[in-house]
Amino acid sequence: MALKRYHPTVIFLYFAAVLLVTMLVRHPVIAGISFLFAVLLRLRLSGIAKTLKSILYILPMLVLITCFNALANDRGMTVLFTIGRRSFSLEALLYGFISGLTLLSVLFWFSCYSDLMDNGRFLAMLGKRLPVISMMVSMIFRYIPDTIRHGREIDMSQRALLGSDDRQRKAKVTRAVRLASILMAWSMENAIETADAMRAKGYQSGLRRPYARVRWMQRDVLPVLLTVLLTCLAVVGIAMGGAAFLFYPEWYVPSRALQGGRLYVLVCAFATLGALPLLLDLGEWFRDELCLRRHRSSDEISPYVAAMLPRRHDAGRWRLASCVVIDERKRDNS
Repeated sequence: MALKRYHPTVIFLYFAAVLLVTMLVRHPVIAGISFLFAVLLRLRLSGIAKTLKSILYILPMLVLITCFNALANDRGMTVLFTIGRRSFSLEALLYGFISGLTLLSVLFWFSCYSDLMDNGRFLAMLGKRLPVISMMVSMIFRYIPDTIRHGREIDMSQRALLGSDDRQRKAKVTRAVRLASILMAWSMENAIETADAMRAKGYQSGLRRPYARVRWMQRDVLPVLLTVLLTCLAVVGIAMGGAAFLFYPEWYVPSRALQGGRLYVLVCAFATLGALPLLLDLGEWFRDELCLRRHRSSDEISPYVAAMLPRRHDAGRWRLASCVVIDERKRDNS
């Protein structure tokens, strides 16, 4: 992934811009574009199997949000059906669907962010300016997978030592309570050991200096400029009313959103912003192909070197002659 090789500030700025536009705008087109490019980026990072698995896990949340909004809100002029005194409208279903799709897009963007931005890169980005906050956030992010992994180890040990009887609910509850108590004790002990280790290394002395292996390079300027430019265009489109969309009492696009192409500016800017990681990958692929072709075209063998290399037919004659000599020696020996 090309975006992962850039400076952590580039990654943080890009995801902050995408999430800002996704959460501020409640528009069907913006929600669909955000979800589409979030899924494409997830496919690029994790593969088809993990992405489909994530979609299957999160899809019931979308259905639940859509149905709950239709049950709690009876506004809307397009009534689909009525159950008792409760009427279900198309506008309520559409609003719940767009809200759920926005939430799913945010979850996918955060999942891609966690894949691209590890704790070390986050600490390197904010270690000089916000050392305490960056250290706390990186430690929290590290404790979450460590706690899950240790919980699985405890569960496997309990099953191996005590056996597992999942048919009885009481046994499952007892095992879960025991697992939670052991895991809580381990977490407290680990926190105390970490605090002692940091105190022994002089973390509170004020003489610590942050170390980062990442450096700001010239290639990081272009993604930052593109992100800032596209975000500014999207914000200008939103401020001018391009994101206007009414759900109630009947869903339609107001005329002010289409005046002067405001909606089209917003959609084009946000679509380009969402596709920026894929465009960076495509640009690096084209650059590598051009470099490879130039290398192949310039890789010509000198005629003096070619004259010194053995030719194919000469090598074949030498192999044939050696085989004939070996066969004659075998006959003489026999």
